[in-house]
Amino acid sequence: MGLVYLITGLPRLVRGEDPPLTRADFVARCRSELERSDLEEFERMLRLESVEETVRLSLAAQLDDPDVSAASLNAAVLTDRRDNKTADELPAWLHRPLPQHRLLQRHYFELTRGAKTSFLRDWANFLVDVEEVKTATLSRAEGADRPAFLAQMQGSFDASANVIISHWEERGLGLEQRFKWLPTALSAFEDEDLLRAERTLCDLFWSHIDTLNRYDLFSVEFVLAYYLQLRILERSASWNAALGRSVLDQILHIPAESAASTPGAQQPGTGTP
Repeated sequence: MGLVYLITGLPRLVRGEDPPLTRADFVARCRSELERSDLEEFERMLRLESVEETVRLSLAAQLDDPDVSAASLNAAVLTDRRDNKTADELPAWLHRPLPQHRLLQRHYFELTRGAKTSFLRDWANFLVDVEEVKTATLSRAEGADRPAFLAQMQGSFDASANVIISHWEERGLGLEQRFKWLPTALSAFEDEDLLRAERTLCDLFWSHIDTLNRYDLFSVEFVLAYYLQLRILERSASWNAALGRSVLDQILHIPAESAASTPGAQQPGTGTP
């Protein structure tokens, strides 16, 4: 029935509350209601998530075996991925053993070149900027000097790399005037409480999506923003459940493996803390 029908039937998303529907349900609705170029742009954004997951699994496989062959890497990645896409639905270059940032660099370039909306291009560029700041911040925290960072990057994502190298010793990496979100991101990357850091980043991503979603309500850009924020709500809800189980296990002094095998024990992803 079209884009307007889809959007008018969507429940409101509220940061900090449970998701009112699952991403799987939302994707099914979109594939049923969106047409032609709108559906193509939505699928293009979903491919971004698939590539990100594949890159993460590829990195893990290469860390386990630095000499892993392309065939073995491909088999490991396809076995562990959860999005049910076949090898033919992924870019061919994604199956080759390469550093994580090189794979993401290649994909973001293709995404920004192929995107039909300003929203998706701006979102991809934002992800590149955040990833670059994160790489530099964590590298410096590990004691890496400027040459070591350059060797690790083997190039750069975009123009901000030159600024980072010039201001390597500064906490803000010389990017304070360029990115308003920088102080929030830095506080998250430097936070030793990993759960709190992830929540900070989710808040940052949520607000940035609101900033990018400046288009007409009845547009595919609204649908893209809705999906991204729904993903944040699902992710946050899963953390709450995991934290509750972890605290309970600590109180009861139950090892994780024993709790999982205890009759009547809740399985991951069920219940509330």
